[in-house]
This record gives sequence, C-alpha cells and structure tokens, in this order.
Amino acid sequence: METVITRTARIDVLEGRIVVVRVGNMVQTVDDARENFDACARLAAPDRKPFLADIRMAKPLMPEVRRVYMGESLVAFAAMAMLVKATPLGRTMGNVYLKIARPAIPTKLFAQEAKALAWLRAAK
Repeated sequence: METVITRTARIDVLEGRIVVVRVGNMVQTVDDARENFDACARLAAPDRKPFLADIRMAKPLMPEVRRVYMGESLVAFAAMAMLVKATPLGRTMGNVYLKIARPAIPTKLFAQEAKALAWLRAAK
C-alpha cells in the first residue's frame, strides 16, 4: 500500500484501487489543499480510481481552500465517497461542500466507512 503524508492529511491506496484521504483536525491553507489534491491525483493515476475523503476530523474550510477541492478538478477520479461524522454538523459540512462544489463525478455522503467502501468498490 502506497502512502503519502502531508501536513494535514494521510493519503493511501486501498486494495490497489481506492484512494483514501484522511484529513486531520487542522486548519487547511490553499497550499495544503493543493498538496493534498495533487497527492491524491498522483496516486489515482494513470486510471481514474474511486476516492474516499474522510473528513470526520476536518475543520471547516475557508472559501479559497474549498475552491481547490471543487468541481471539474475531481475528474481525476471515478467516483467520490465522503465520510462525515454521523452528526447534524458533520452532515451539514458534507452537504455544504456538495452544494457548492458540484462534483463532476458520482458522489455520495456516508457516516460509515464500510458502506462508503462498498459503494466505491461498485463504482465504475
């Protein structure tokens, strides 16, 4: 399993086909977001692998940071599952991201990692 550690995240490739980023409990800068995204895209290459974003520990993003993670840039991946805390705040953070980012790939929120991974395994 290949792993990349950044200042704000740990990024792995599970089962050789699912990119997983686990964001820590830190405020992210634009540079952090670019580093995290670039590492994820690099690990997904050359195919478009499914992507799990574990944001259960993440702090809310500033708008300029959120823009780095938005929309068309996600086409490097086949699908994205977002793992959020099973709380109203966690679901709200996930839904706000989805509403603003409008991912260009199939995307779904999950509170349980096993369900998120099952959905990604089925993603084409």
